[in-house]
Amino acid sequence: MAAVSTRLDLMLALVAFLCLGLTDFIRRKGMIEGGSPISYLIIENSILLAILPVASLLIEGRLLEIKGGLIPYALISGVTISVALIALMTGLQIGEGSVVIPISRLGLALAAFLSLLFLGETVTWTKALGIAMAIGAVILLSR
Repeated sequence: MAAVSTRLDLMLALVAFLCLGLTDFIRRKGMIEGGSPISYLIIENSILLAILPVASLLIEGRLLEIKGGLIPYALISGVTISVALIALMTGLQIGEGSVVIPISRLGLALAAFLSLLFLGETVTWTKALGIAMAIGAVILLSR
C-alpha cells in the first residue's frame, strides 16, 4: 500500500509542477500585457475561491473541515503567500521571468531545509545534494 501511495504522491507532485510552471508563465505573459499585479491576483484568486469548494466536495466529501491547530497556520501562510505573490507579480512586471521565477522558487529549498530542521524529516546526502543543486541552479539562472 505504501508503494502505491508514494507513486500517487509523486504523480500529484508532477501535476503541481506542471501547473505551477504554466501558472508562472501565464502570469509573466499577463504582466507583459500591462496588467496590474494586484488586479491580476484578485481575478486569479477569485477563480481559485470558486474552484476550491467544488474540489473539497469531490475530494473530501464535505465543504469545509477545521481540525486541531489548522487556523493559526492557515492565517500565517495566508499572509506569507499574499506577500510572496504580490512580490512575485511585481517582479514579473518589471523583470525577466527567466530570472524572477527561479529565484522565487528557491523557497522550495528553504521549505525543504526547514522541514529537515524543524519537522524531524530525515536528512540524506541525496536531499542535501538536491537542495544544494537547486540553489546552484538559481544562481546560474539569475546571472
